Amino acid sequence: AMDRYEIRVAGHLDQRRAGCLGCEELRLLPGGDSLLAFAAVDQAALYGLLTRLRDAGLGLIAAERIPVAAESVDVGARTTERSEEHLDAAD
Repeated sequence: AMDRYEIRVAGHLDQRRAGCLGCEELRLLPGGDSLLAFAAVDQAALYGLLTRLRDAGLGLIAAERIPVAAESVDVGARTTERSEEHLDAAD
């Protein structure tokens, strides 16, 4: 299963540049930063992604692993269960 990561970088990115980096979702934050969402199959892929961000000259502010929603199959009907648990990093 792929892990999902949200990575906050300094500055507002445009959609084209975010797409070139492999970003699945881009949110421009009010404070002038960008929040990028990525999927990574393993830690090596995550480090490769962080290297691409560094090589693009982007200032890394934070990176957070987002738990993927649990999925279950019940008598042929597909149901999705979503975890309400959210882990906050201590500042």
